[in-house]
Amino acid sequence: MRPALVVLVLAIARVASAAPDPAIRLFDLLESSRLDEARTLVDAERRKPGVGPFLVGAYDLYRGAYAEAATGLEEGLPALDAKYTPEATSLRDLAKAVEKITHGFTTHRSEHFEIKVAPGKDELLVEPALETLERAYVALGDDLGERPPGPIRVEIYGDIADLARVSTLTISEIETSGTIALCKYNRLMVTSPRALVAGYPWLDTLTHELTHYFVSRTSRNTVPIWLHEGIAKTEERRWREPFGGPLPFLMEHMLATGIHENHLIPFAAMHPSMAKLPSQEDAGLAFAEVTTAIQYLTEGKGPAPLRKLLTSLRDGSDLNRAIASVTGQSFAAFERSWRTWLKARGLKQHPELGIPKLRFKHDGKEKDEEDDPTAKQAHSPTEARARGHVRVGSMLRTRGHLGAAAAEYQRAESLLGTGHPAIAGKLGRTWLELRQWDRAIAAARPGIARRPESAGLQVTVGRALLEKGEPGAAQPFLEGALAVNPYDPQTRCGLAQVYRAQKDPRLARESNACAQLGGAP
Repeated sequence: MRPALVVLVLAIARVASAAPDPAIRLFDLLESSRLDEARTLVDAERRKPGVGPFLVGAYDLYRGAYAEAATGLEEGLPALDAKYTPEATSLRDLAKAVEKITHGFTTHRSEHFEIKVAPGKDELLVEPALETLERAYVALGDDLGERPPGPIRVEIYGDIADLARVSTLTISEIETSGTIALCKYNRLMVTSPRALVAGYPWLDTLTHELTHYFVSRTSRNTVPIWLHEGIAKTEERRWREPFGGPLPFLMEHMLATGIHENHLIPFAAMHPSMAKLPSQEDAGLAFAEVTTAIQYLTEGKGPAPLRKLLTSLRDGSDLNRAIASVTGQSFAAFERSWRTWLKARGLKQHPELGIPKLRFKHDGKEKDEEDDPTAKQAHSPTEARARGHVRVGSMLRTRGHLGAAAAEYQRAESLLGTGHPAIAGKLGRTWLELRQWDRAIAAARPGIARRPESAGLQVTVGRALLEKGEPGAAQPFLEGALAVNPYDPQTRCGLAQVYRAQKDPRLARESNACAQLGGAP
């Protein structure tokens, strides 16, 4: 998710008549991740009194030299024009915060990326992250028409409090909106899945933020927030899927609910950032809307309209002209026609999904919502009866009466239907404990289509397939679990078994992860 641009850019623009043109140009280059051009400009301006140290310090921050940035901005403050003092002070404080948080981080590199992460468990993220980012780099270059030079910096933070300290967001905004990653200051900033109760789709999120990086650079930072997010949401699965693809069940449910309740969020209300929306529900709906807007824009055409749109904006067209160059409509007409198209799709609600929220560990709650469906208020007599069976089943399972527990879960399933994510998870795990491999697969697999971000469902199917002696079939499920919760020893040890059977070079990586997490491959 990409918040509003640095306040410096806007502040400088407001005083453009008095500000030196190099300052305006520099921040335009920095915000579009064109540091090669920014360096040339800074080298030409660095010796100018007053503004020179300010520009050098800002450039150092964006290139990742945080200590130099903090020192340079601090030393340059006394001679700086007063109109820049608040912004320079803000950047200095930011540089100090990032330097403090990342001090001691280890650095890991691939062909196009550089990841910084705290020593310890989060280093288990590095190799899967680099593998994913390199795949995404190729796919995004194909789709968007440019491959930025590396190294592209990635920083992984252990907690959302750290993300708040190194960004413009508050902890409250992060929790309210569910923002867990940003593309800002010429780097990708990502929260470790360890900070959440059940992880989150962190590899998709890395690709999402990388898409923002590509879009900013390719368009020279001219893309409005709704379009930025729509492209990023559309592209976030490109490291593992072709362009396009069906609308996920959860997005369909949110959109169908929004249409039913006459509550769709206008694109203009998404400015200046999705992270500023009032709830995770509204943020989820907004993402679903902009995803379908890109589907509408590219329907039957692949990513070519996106390339044309970014080029038009980069070359100076306003949004009306850029949209017209692709669709033949003004922006207002495009938004109206998209709404008409969306409402005509016959989208269906899936009430069994609810609207899942990210659960942060510091909430003091150790259970994920999926694991405690009885915590939800029942909306019908049928659902109330089903939840009663789930409660009884869970009590029986806790006491070791697995067969009786499975029977109760099956009664709940008969009321709410096959594939209800919470019931599928509990029933699948119970059959797994009973060593009923085929039944475990049959119970859990339908839930994955509705809740692909559930690592628990993926692990259940993967483990059952391994027990059946089918490592090749288990692989996509265990890799799907890794993409959500990389700290589960069952996932990493299971992948070690898969890769050993297939003589996959990633065996060493997964064996090491399995051992570090206390498992046995």
